[in-house]
Amino acid sequence: MTAATAETHSNSLGWLLDEHIGAVPGVRYAVLVSGDGLLKSRTRTLSQTEAEQYAALTAALRATALAFRELTGDERMRQVLVELEGCISLTTAAGDHSLLSVCTEPDADIGLISHQMAALAVRTREQLGTAERRPETDPEADDGVPA
Repeated sequence: MTAATAETHSNSLGWLLDEHIGAVPGVRYAVLVSGDGLLKSRTRTLSQTEAEQYAALTAALRATALAFRELTGDERMRQVLVELEGCISLTTAAGDHSLLSVCTEPDADIGLISHQMAALAVRTREQLGTAERRPETDPEADDGVPA
């Protein structure tokens, strides 16, 4: 598989992000990320390299939210918001073991963007979901310890 083919394959849902999130006023870019931080798709306003970096940051935000959830005894993460002077980042669950992360302009309508993110996640839960990756086990071992 060539680099161009791999990039196209890894962005198979990019059109969905462009149409439902990227078209909202104030949105700079968006990524769809597996729960363990692998980039699944991105809006066309973001290069592959930048999208992979944003995916890694999204995974770190998820880890922080999970630690906060554990500390507070809450049930699940709904959304993580990071507000800087020049931008706002929103991250939300988007299907099984997947996250949708959006970077906006600082004056964007966060309520509208959050609504669009949630609506997209609800409407397309199966397409946005990712199978959870688990360590392979040694089939000859009977103790179930990962190989």
